[in-house]
Amino acid sequence: MPVPLAVIAGIPREVARRGTKPARPGWAIRVVPGNQDRRADLRVVWARVMNVADQAEADGVHLILSHDGRRRPNFSELRSRSYRATWLPPGLSAGYGQPKFNTAIDDVLAFEECWRARIRPRLSSPLLLPATAFSADRSVRSVWDRACAVHQGQDSISAIEKALDQFRRLHWQNRRWRDSGDLEFVRSPTPHGSHGIALWRNNKLTFRIPSGTHFDVRHSRNRRFRVSDQSGESHSFDLYTNIDPHGFVRGGR
Repeated sequence: MPVPLAVIAGIPREVARRGTKPARPGWAIRVVPGNQDRRADLRVVWARVMNVADQAEADGVHLILSHDGRRRPNFSELRSRSYRATWLPPGLSAGYGQPKFNTAIDDVLAFEECWRARIRPRLSSPLLLPATAFSADRSVRSVWDRACAVHQGQDSISAIEKALDQFRRLHWQNRRWRDSGDLEFVRSPTPHGSHGIALWRNNKLTFRIPSGTHFDVRHSRNRRFRVSDQSGESHSFDLYTNIDPHGFVRGGR
């Protein structure tokens, strides 16, 4: 049975060679060192990090990242919320394999276990809805970002649970999701097609999306309607469209 994978990335190459990889029961851990001996640098190895995540046969991927540049490159999008990520404090990577470093990794993974148990999407979760297409009430509009970004010291799992409960009260009606623009999103009971050749689209917030999963979208009063795709581009339909959990539009009329 697959276990979750933690990818520790950006450890200086020389430090990673002489250190011992951390361990935690119930997790697989993979280390992708940086390309420099004494600095944590993700720039050159970032494509490799993403390839490890995309190709993983795991029960979700969590990235634990270190980068010592003055400004972090824009890694934060992380394949449109496919994976979660934690940034290590500056300088901690130099202690790779030492007790302080191992304790920090253990704390991160303990938090992730709690997040996975209480927040991680399931097929019935509102987090599986495409955030760009679903017009959520203002009070819960940030729930996707919060679920993605929460970590120790920022927001709280309990607060996000309450927001998800509020989301359900506002938008789950007659056994379907209805947004503020009266569009109905019904998860297809017969998934078909695929998520395309981009492997990251098979995951959302560490949840492995069953192949072909999508939402059938219609206006509740059979009117012409518009939805925004994953890039924010607006599309118009007379009757219906299909859209996947990341917001990619899969035809319609």
